[in-house]
Amino acid sequence: MSNSRTNNSTRASINKDAIFASGTFKNVWTGLYTAGDRSGQRCVAKEFKTGSVYEAGYFEEEMNIIRGTQRIVDDFDSAGVLGTGRRILLNTPEIWTYEMSQQKLLLEPMIENFEKFNSNTGWASVTGSEWSDAMQALSHFSYHNSNRQLLLCDLQGGVYQDGYVLSDPVIMSQTQEYGPTDLGPGGINSFFQRHQCGRFCAREWMRPAVLGRAVFPMRQGTSMVAHLPTRHTRNPLSRLRE
Repeated sequence: MSNSRTNNSTRASINKDAIFASGTFKNVWTGLYTAGDRSGQRCVAKEFKTGSVYEAGYFEEEMNIIRGTQRIVDDFDSAGVLGTGRRILLNTPEIWTYEMSQQKLLLEPMIENFEKFNSNTGWASVTGSEWSDAMQALSHFSYHNSNRQLLLCDLQGGVYQDGYVLSDPVIMSQTQEYGPTDLGPGGINSFFQRHQCGRFCAREWMRPAVLGRAVFPMRQGTSMVAHLPTRHTRNPLSRLRE
């Protein structure tokens, strides 16, 4: 069973009259699919704010995060952490191009009932709801399942009766290779200094032994690093075996 939610369409019409939403890095517009299996359904178009809409590298970086997230979500599902009757899907964007301007965008299905459950600095919703606990468990699981190398976080998306649809996640890594929102080892440690296990976290799941104050202040929004490490300043391969 697929844990991804895709466009399944070949054309869409985007309403550029007004911005629907605006995040740390992207502006979002709404639209409608006009050809394909989702014809008539709503979609969203996401464009980077930095003027990088013609640079393929920025979009490939985004898709690398999506591919990594899909592997984590699939492993989480295979592990049966949430039991039966609950599913987590990943909204999977594609790189599309406007016909007239040739400007690139990320297109994906519209998400209803949008909520945010944690950030990449360890902020977490405090509702105590089943789905809040499930999202915190997914983050913790990603660290354990990757043998301490990765942390999936900044979890947000749509809550439905029997599941949840993720969008725009962040992956943090020991080697800081997932773009400007990857805060590296300091970010992972800061997250776990604030993480509280809920009903779905397993006692045997690994977590870092963190001491002292968190490197990054906690905020609900998405934090980023101003400069990514160069090859000379990145962690050595020996760090991967810790």
